[in-house]
Amino acid sequence: MARFDVYANTGKSRDITPYLVDVQSDFLEGLTSRVVIPLIRLDSFPRGKLPADFTPSFDIGGIQCIMHPAFIASVPLSELGPKTGSLREHRDRITSALDRLLGGY
Repeated sequence: MARFDVYANTGKSRDITPYLVDVQSDFLEGLTSRVVIPLIRLDSFPRGKLPADFTPSFDIGGIQCIMHPAFIASVPLSELGPKTGSLREHRDRITSALDRLLGGY
């Protein structure tokens, strides 16, 4: 498991939130859970006035998704689905969104 890896969501919300992105430091790899942010289907998300840098969008497996940091959560490893990709090349955008959430701006 690595920071910025994307996993299939196996939970009840998987139709609207098909993926989860791991944002936990690799330093904490030994824990039995991972901190993730949901990747919500863009066509399921109500339009609003959230800043684009707070809810960046990504194409995951042909599905347009937005990342919503306000829904950050800890998920047991046993509940993560299979790894489907990585957003490592977008780490600056993801970190910027987390900074917005945590008051880094």
